[in-house]
Amino acid sequence: MPNPKHRLFPLGDGVRGVAALAVVVVHVWLFTGGFGGFDGSLPNRLVVRLDGMVSIFFVLSAFLLYRPMVAHRAGGPSAPAVGDYAKRRFLRIYPAYWLALTALAIFPGLFGVFTSHWPWFYSLAVNLDPPYNSSICPAADSFACGLPQSWTLTTEMSFYILLPFYAALSARMARVRGRHWVRNELALLTALAALSIFLNMSPASLRVEPWFRFTFAGHFFWLAIGLGMAVLSVAYERREAMPAPLRTLATRPALCWAGAAAVYLLTVVALKPVPFIVANDTTPQFLLTHLAHGALATLIMIPVVFGDPNDALPRRVLANPVIAWIGLVSYGLYLWQVTIAYYLGFGGAEGGFAMVLGLTLAISLPLAALSYYLLERPLMRLKYRPLGEVLRNRRART
Repeated sequence: MPNPKHRLFPLGDGVRGVAALAVVVVHVWLFTGGFGGFDGSLPNRLVVRLDGMVSIFFVLSAFLLYRPMVAHRAGGPSAPAVGDYAKRRFLRIYPAYWLALTALAIFPGLFGVFTSHWPWFYSLAVNLDPPYNSSICPAADSFACGLPQSWTLTTEMSFYILLPFYAALSARMARVRGRHWVRNELALLTALAALSIFLNMSPASLRVEPWFRFTFAGHFFWLAIGLGMAVLSVAYERREAMPAPLRTLATRPALCWAGAAAVYLLTVVALKPVPFIVANDTTPQFLLTHLAHGALATLIMIPVVFGDPNDALPRRVLANPVIAWIGLVSYGLYLWQVTIAYYLGFGGAEGGFAMVLGLTLAISLPLAALSYYLLERPLMRLKYRPLGEVLRNRRART
């Protein structure tokens, strides 16, 4: 539930829904043994490279969180105070995560959650000191060790902690540099993104270290794209004021998405058919993967951020009611689908790809809807209101 005082981006749910479905397809492919095994066949390559859609979640999150801060700095509505911001992030992430983690640990069962390591799982710190290397999580069942997809949540949480500090730094730079604040901030983001990529490729191989790989430090290139989009979105509120290249792309969504399709096909041809998060890439392969996924997210997001939401093509694709609804409940889908797909696939039932995909969606989507309507949405009402006020109003109605 976004703050109505700030500009809304109605196609955001749609792009989130498309990305969420793509990730489910990749997980089901993985848990059903690929198409005839994990070889380099074209079907395997086409499916596994949908993992690039993960970058969209990082870009979209950074954009939506940072834009109100930049807009306030530029004279717009007030941005959330640090305490309110922390409360909103906590309510958005942890309660639904705790529900899914606990329920799935009870049935069908997860390793590690109900052991002495439980604080690591419930705090999301599990990915910073993975118990996958210990005896509590058998190597053969690593996908049933807590919620393995939660590495993205750990990364996001570290970014949530960083963002207020970065916003304070960029605001100070803007006050000092005056009218050149857009150029200077984009230069800063470029430098920080380049540093993140360099450290990923450094001889020290930091990308194998959990504290780096599963925090904002290892993925700042994707986050910087979202932060940069927030800056440009505020600076060029009116489309006619945009630089000509950006305006051309914003008004031609088909061109953007054709470019995204070309980038996707490049990754299909050039990269190994292994999900990027577990691929043992060489430095050139890692660089290509990281840059290509960032380019993919950028081209998909430009019509969403800078384009006209009433344009025929974006409205037809991203405003589709089913796709938009899946995007609305996508956090719950993200939390539930991996464990369900695992136990339907080689974790137990050993079903084929089509059957496991259908059953995973048939089970996960209702659970995601229950999570959203009964837990997430009620809690989101607290995001913009003090808890004491909510309780007083409830007592008064009673």
